Amino acid sequence: MTTMNATSAPVADHRIGSLGRLTIRLAAAELRLAASPGDRVVVRTPNGATLPDRVVVETLDGGLTIREEESLGSIVGRGRRTVQLEIEVPANAEVTIDAASGWLDGRGLRGTQRYRVVSAETRLVEAAGRIELSTVSGDATIELADTAELALKSVSGDVAVRGGRIGGLRIGTTSGDIRIESPLVGRSGNTVETLSGDVSLVAIAGLRVEARTISGDLTTNLPHRSEGRMGRRTLIVGDGSIELGFRSVSGDLRIHGAAAASSAAAEPAASGDPTAPADPADAERMAILRALERGELDVPTAMDRLAVLDATPETDVVAENSGREGGDV
Repeated sequence: MTTMNATSAPVADHRIGSLGRLTIRLAAAELRLAASPGDRVVVRTPNGATLPDRVVVETLDGGLTIREEESLGSIVGRGRRTVQLEIEVPANAEVTIDAASGWLDGRGLRGTQRYRVVSAETRLVEAAGRIELSTVSGDATIELADTAELALKSVSGDVAVRGGRIGGLRIGTTSGDIRIESPLVGRSGNTVETLSGDVSLVAIAGLRVEARTISGDLTTNLPHRSEGRMGRRTLIVGDGSIELGFRSVSGDLRIHGAAAASSAAAEPAASGDPTAPADPADAERMAILRALERGELDVPTAMDRLAVLDATPETDVVAENSGREGGDV
């Protein structure tokens, strides 16, 4: 392994191969990555500036690493000067980036990509391949040029995806909103999990959503049919050929057609007859949800009780309700 710093090389030019690895771990960084048809990584600084002394470039067979002298966890929040880099990297290389602040702009990357950013804006264009993005307090935009597998995690950051196609989708969001405008074509293994963030996705083929929610909504403006009851529902669009699991505490999932305007209001996925007699199991679910809202139950306990209720035959629920005084949870 060879180590370089500002005193030995202001520009790094290293052959990693077309499927090599590029790893970047910087606290504060403004990074511009562009895919190249070759097999080399070329690192430059704007206007030929030298790298800060604390930045280390390590080269080895098949890889290049750019990092701080200290670990990322020990330098966050120290007010270090932002590192600015322009990087050419083989289009199909494996790219891993950790950054605590700044921004990231990637163009034409098509290999396995892992981005973990905090308080940083992320923009990926002409992208494809396997993309894993985890963002905290930063927004991200992904413009696909071909089929991609996406694994997206967001905490207080919004993510937008458009173009191309999605061969596999995994979403986890705490409070950030995620909008997917690219068609989902992967048949199985797709999941959306949200605490309070909302997720919107487009459906151009059959879609079957298996939903578990506390107070989140599952809505669509497409022709559909719905099965199940409050807390656990199945929404079927078209032939239901693509499977999606949806789990939510209070976040919503909205499904719309490819031509739908972004401001179009979604219709309820299931609009039951308000005059129909209440299902005893639905009444029990409402009691659990109201107890959660009043703070009498925490979220894990509420989810556990809903799971037990879903597994309990309706006749047992009726018998249990009839013997309960006051309907307390």
